[in-house]
Amino acid sequence: MDFWDELLEDEVALSLNKEEVKQIEKELGGCLPKKYIEKLEEQNGGDLVFDSVNVDFENTWSDEEDGLHLPLYRFNTLTAEEFENGLSMLKEWGLTGKMIVFGEGEGSYFWYFDFDNNPNEPQIWCLDISDETTLLVAESFDQLLENLVRRKGENEVELSRDDVFADYPTMDEIREIIEGDDEDERLVAYRMWLTRCEDLGGLVIELRQRVQNSNDEDELDSYAELLTEVLLNYTGEEFITYNQAIALFKEKEDVSDLDHVIAQLESNI
Repeated sequence: MDFWDELLEDEVALSLNKEEVKQIEKELGGCLPKKYIEKLEEQNGGDLVFDSVNVDFENTWSDEEDGLHLPLYRFNTLTAEEFENGLSMLKEWGLTGKMIVFGEGEGSYFWYFDFDNNPNEPQIWCLDISDETTLLVAESFDQLLENLVRRKGENEVELSRDDVFADYPTMDEIREIIEGDDEDERLVAYRMWLTRCEDLGGLVIELRQRVQNSNDEDELDSYAELLTEVLLNYTGEEFITYNQAIALFKEKEDVSDLDHVIAQLESNI
């Protein structure tokens, strides 16, 4: 069976940069799995033919009657920028260490390598933000490949958006958290908002105001990084131009050095 759902023939695919891979591995203190690199040399990220990983434990996505599994339908592009974005996202969910996000599935499932226990053969973990849990799925990338399956057949009914987010906080609940006093919970709520991909214009306005009003270095970094992620990956310059965002970040240089997100935006102008 093919691995990639569709080769990027009609798009300009971003080739794997070996120098960036070396730099990422240096920061991780280990080696990315050989077969993982081989897959990305074919195509640096994209949708998979597969949509699930068979597992042997209970989870929020499946039950024993239908067969225990977790969704995994896409591998992320491997670049230094995506590596840093993944670290920022994991940090917002309280995860730190030698890790790299490599895939995602159905909105609230993020897949990552954890190098902390074995730098030469990282474990495969899944972050389920619907209940804020981390799940050890495989001891190696080879084991993950063995458990990849395609479950959605021709006669299956595709899940609706309401089905996917059935156990997920509503936008009203997310906004209620944002209006609270707990800053850590507020940052998580903004990430939930992005995951739902609803009213992204409103999200940009909120994050822009948070950046403008923040005088705390860590808080400002988190808001600036999330705003940059929204602009680069979801909305483009629909609600705020890259130059406007850059100017905003430069205004906060007395609070924090935001050159890393400024560079990301400048590279897309």
